[in-house]
Amino acid sequence: MNNKKKIALFVPAIGFGGAEKVVSLLTFELTKYFDVTLILLYDVIKLPISKDVKVILLSKKGETFKTSKIQHLTDYIKFIFKYNSVLKKEKIDVVISFMLRQNVMTGFVKLFNPKLKSIISERCFPSKRYTNTRLMSIITKTMIPLFYNRNDKLFSNSIYINEDLKQHFNVKIDASVIYNPTVLNKEKLNIDHYTNLQDPFKVVTVGRLIPVKNHQHVLKSLNILHGSVHLDIYGDGELHEELEQLSQTLHLKNRVSFKGNVLNVHSEIINNHCFVLSSLTEGFPNVLLEAMSVGLPVIATNCMSGPLELLNENEPVEIETGTFYKAKYGILVNVDDVEGLASAIKYLQENNEQRMVFGGLGYTRSKDYGVDKIGAQLKTLIDSI
Repeated sequence: MNNKKKIALFVPAIGFGGAEKVVSLLTFELTKYFDVTLILLYDVIKLPISKDVKVILLSKKGETFKTSKIQHLTDYIKFIFKYNSVLKKEKIDVVISFMLRQNVMTGFVKLFNPKLKSIISERCFPSKRYTNTRLMSIITKTMIPLFYNRNDKLFSNSIYINEDLKQHFNVKIDASVIYNPTVLNKEKLNIDHYTNLQDPFKVVTVGRLIPVKNHQHVLKSLNILHGSVHLDIYGDGELHEELEQLSQTLHLKNRVSFKGNVLNVHSEIINNHCFVLSSLTEGFPNVLLEAMSVGLPVIATNCMSGPLELLNENEPVEIETGTFYKAKYGILVNVDDVEGLASAIKYLQENNEQRMVFGGLGYTRSKDYGVDKIGAQLKTLIDSI
């Protein structure tokens, strides 16, 4: 007889986004402890999930299915009631939802199912991501305190996110930090490669091609550097054509490759000299941790949350414009500082020994975020309610 506690993980889909990658990894860990159901809004599963997970779709549509605004609102209401029905039918003891829409829906179903134990997870910096328009700001400033506070607990992937939710969105429920997990690459590390510097110097970045990821920053920095530096960009999104056009305008066409989405990012990025994260804001950047986990030295913007915690154990730094900071486990540059990023790339290009050192330091740091450790932390949180 199965006496495991029944839990549900609720996300819109299992695509290539950061939260989806986290849930994908956690399915393999949480099934060790619980009877796990995965609830998806859409019929999209692009990443591996545990065979021991039961999957329930609230819609057979793909995530990019186009509808009118009225139909979208109607579907949203239907989702809430379908979601509540699934939780009751499956006799879920604890549900863990990820991201704004799902967190609001979880708070809403608590009205009909007050005995349900619920944990919500915020994955980005709210004041930056949810207030980009006046309408969005009004909606989130109303919905977040109203529905987040109906839940039992919250966890995010940064102490700054929790502080922001408390200060600017009046979220009062118990909040903790559980960082994103990664699978450590134990077979092959970047620090075993490129012991002698080779041309071209290969820079790689990974992320959705959307404004907040600020890929323009990397392209403009590359334009400052000489022709022996090449950039690979993994990911796709709304800015794909615009970024390709910018690379042509900057005469970088032969020095930049757009690789699209890939299933196993570890194996793709390992054969590069360094990794760059250029984001304007982050929650906790999976791709930065993934790069470190294969021994790839990293350069990251010191954005609102994530990189400082990961690369310098959250010790504040001051970085002069046009320069970079050698943190404990990688290099930090100011947000949108083209000259600073260019100088950091050039430093690693010209100092192969330091590049190898940072690769080793980053790999050591990544061990703190092994999926087994993060899974155990989430188990403790689930058991506490």
